[in-house]
Amino acid sequence: MEENGNGQLDYYLSSLDELGEILIDADKTDQVGVGVLRLTLGTIMASKGAIFLYNSKTDNLKVLVSKGGDIKSVFKPPKNIKTQLINYRHKHLIINNEKNWISGELKKYIKNASIKVILPLIHKDQLLGILCIGRKFMSESYSNSDFKILEIISNHLTKALYNYELIDMVERKKNELNMKLLELETLFDISVAISSVLDDDLGNEILWRSVGILNASKGIIFLKNDSSPILQPHVNFNWEMDFPLISQNLAIFKNIIENRKGKILTIKDNFPIQKKLNEKNLIITPILAKNKLIGFMILANKETRSGTEPFNSLDLDLLSSLSNQAAVAMENAKLFKDITKEKQFNESILGSIATGVITLDKLGEVDSINSAGLKIIEMQKEEVIGNHYHYLFEKDEEIISLISSSENEGIINSEINLPFYTVSKETVINISIAPRVGPKKNAEGLVIAIEDISDVSKVKNTFKRYVSKQVVDEILDNQSNLNLGGEEREATVLFTDIRGFTSMSEKMDPKTVVSTLNEYFSEMIDIVFKYNGTLDKIIGDELMIVYGAPLSSEDDTTRALKTAIEMQACIKKMNVKRKKKKEAEILVGAGINRGNVVSGNIGSREMMDYTVIGDTVNLGSRLCSVANPGEILVSNSVFEVSKCDFAFKKLNPINVKGKKNKVNVYLVNNDD
Repeated sequence: MEENGNGQLDYYLSSLDELGEILIDADKTDQVGVGVLRLTLGTIMASKGAIFLYNSKTDNLKVLVSKGGDIKSVFKPPKNIKTQLINYRHKHLIINNEKNWISGELKKYIKNASIKVILPLIHKDQLLGILCIGRKFMSESYSNSDFKILEIISNHLTKALYNYELIDMVERKKNELNMKLLELETLFDISVAISSVLDDDLGNEILWRSVGILNASKGIIFLKNDSSPILQPHVNFNWEMDFPLISQNLAIFKNIIENRKGKILTIKDNFPIQKKLNEKNLIITPILAKNKLIGFMILANKETRSGTEPFNSLDLDLLSSLSNQAAVAMENAKLFKDITKEKQFNESILGSIATGVITLDKLGEVDSINSAGLKIIEMQKEEVIGNHYHYLFEKDEEIISLISSSENEGIINSEINLPFYTVSKETVINISIAPRVGPKKNAEGLVIAIEDISDVSKVKNTFKRYVSKQVVDEILDNQSNLNLGGEEREATVLFTDIRGFTSMSEKMDPKTVVSTLNEYFSEMIDIVFKYNGTLDKIIGDELMIVYGAPLSSEDDTTRALKTAIEMQACIKKMNVKRKKKKEAEILVGAGINRGNVVSGNIGSREMMDYTVIGDTVNLGSRLCSVANPGEILVSNSVFEVSKCDFAFKKLNPINVKGKKNKVNVYLVNNDD
């Protein structure tokens, strides 16, 4: 008997070794299924069995592999199958007449295949499938060892199926990302291409590229007619027909405008536009610029190797993006065309505008310049007229290159925020160069428009030292909201300070001290600007940051807290790197207070700084000074407005200089 038992054990161990090889060698789910079922039936000495996969989304069982017994490839499982099987996770279920919950196709299969044992394939609480094993040869009874080996095999099969499911999901996500990347690259290439076209060929360029990217057989762009509901055919590709009158009041166009989304039409649809254009498979997208309808783009018949087919949702998304790019390009082209036309026919008013205008003749020599142009380039008229542009802009190679490009290729070039070394290193301009066209459309030279934006650039550069780019733009766009003269307002102040930096710096050479502070401040100030804080001042190793001045927002305090929390997290990461380099750790305490402050330009006539002052500022500084390394301490006013959004721990009240009574203090829980 002992020899028999040892022999069976060796047989089972050999089967498990083979199971391992199957799981390692197989690279697809169906290969695993075939190998595992073959091995299981051979090990148990059974003739029939099957592996079913469960799809939770469709609530279906699908045959992965079966041997013996007829069964549909996909069928509905018994109701509540997961609930019934969950108790048998890592176990087996012996089939008998008492299992009355088993019904339908599964019940028929169990009967036809003489299934004796079911093993649910469950990963955590997720039902992946079931393993069904029929009766043994010679109608032998199942032994406990048989059940144990079945449970071991089913557990390994469960893990393998779950891993393959994860791999499939990752592969699908990868494919989706690759498709999205391809779409973005395509859109970028097309955007660059059409944005460089500013003449009557723009429509053809847009349509030609759209037809090509969607593999359509033909296409047309209709433009809105401001004086009539009848759409005007603008450009078409491969559409050889006399277009009937098509109104923008058709139901299909109204639906597209109302939903601001394109439409796919197939042979199943029966819209008037299909009949008018004599095509069934159409895709239509609106060309909209800032809620203004410019027209519609219509493509027909997606061509594939197997013939034409309807367009799909991905095509609609892609063409919608192309139409948006087209709308911007067409609006820009129209705007630039209007500006060029105005310059050609309104030279009499050039002297009264702030933009500098310089005209060049066919030889590239200056033949006119307005007063604004003389002011911008800081020259007298006799120094300019008659001179070649190479001489005029000899210090500005980029400007010479732009002018040469327009001169040689007859194209329009423009550039913004360009340094203008002809005047000085600090001067910044926007420049546009366009061909001069005579009444007979012949080239007569170039028109150069120069706008001096040095003052705006200086203001932006000054403010960017203290606040983020978004705040700078808002200040410049809404100057009525800005008061630098002095006012009382509610604000939140954040102070941070490096603990023990004085003693730490005594052990460093001056270069290391400076590089350490620069590294620290660079990381911290990036976080400040991320949350649109105002960098008030840097005092040694201390930062003072304000939220709510010069511009206020409802979430000022929230942003201050988020800034402090992210700062401490960033410092932890910095210290990991510093520790590897055997450098001393940087330990920082922070304090936050909220209340009324006086804000404005404060200082002498010779030197003024925008800052905030008051008791609120003083208390914020005191909180910072008593905070331990890594801690963020806040006042009661901060706690009251933020207690629902952040975790705080109340500390013992503290004495603060200048305060008669003790002040309530709270510690921010900023654990990862």
